[in-house]
Amino acid sequence: AEYTTLNNKLYLAPRLSLAYKTGENAQVALAAGSFQQAPADDLLRINNQLDFEKADHLILNYQWVSPNQTFRIEGYLKRYRDLVKFDANDVHNPTLYSNSGNGYARGIDLFWRDNKTLKNVDYWISYSFLDTERDYRDYPTKAVPTFASAHNLSVVYKQWLPALKTQIGGTFSFASPRTYNDPNESAFNAGKTPVYIDLSLNISYLATQSIIVYASATNLLGRENIFGYTYSDVPNNQGNYVGVAKTLPAPRFLFLGVFITFSKDSTLNQLKSL
Repeated sequence: AEYTTLNNKLYLAPRLSLAYKTGENAQVALAAGSFQQAPADDLLRINNQLDFEKADHLILNYQWVSPNQTFRIEGYLKRYRDLVKFDANDVHNPTLYSNSGNGYARGIDLFWRDNKTLKNVDYWISYSFLDTERDYRDYPTKAVPTFASAHNLSVVYKQWLPALKTQIGGTFSFASPRTYNDPNESAFNAGKTPVYIDLSLNISYLATQSIIVYASATNLLGRENIFGYTYSDVPNNQGNYVGVAKTLPAPRFLFLGVFITFSKDSTLNQLKSL
């Protein structure tokens, strides 16, 4: 149980977690429970009588871990309730705020890491699938939120070159389109952004055991990744709402730095974290 002085209420939050070891390096785990959190501060400033938003989780996980390899798969189902809703046309009217929203999320996460198969190489691959909808905030109906991508893939590769005292690395990221709401269309959140793709590289030179010279570059392909659109509040003379794409300030970022480790242990440095 949890008690909050925000609204002087006591909340029951039952939770259960079980794990079963299936082998020397593997286990299966099951977790279920209820969670709650206070509405965002900007909502409470308008109506401080709002109840907590709640979520019920069910998670099944399998994990296999050896000294140099890791595999993990996790499936989950989440149900959201008592989400805050309000009227987009009258956002400052506290009487139009309620905890009548709801939603769900279900998906699968996969992860594989291996620094054994290839000499001086450490790589990992992660993938996630997400199916989610919410009816909350000023949504007129249940829809896919603008922050959610159905498919996300990340591949990270690092290789140590001992003769050069240098580590090279690369990251490839992919995300399927996100939704956005185009006021020029009748359907809500029916717009789709292009896919997100990023290829980044980095290099680390071990000048001494405690000094690392590091350089990195993001988005080598120069792709203009779009995260959504912002539209004008009123239509133009042609009756259309003008939209502007949400992008990064620059297509690429370059970084050059020197990392110095101060420690009584002269063998320590930050190479593994770069």
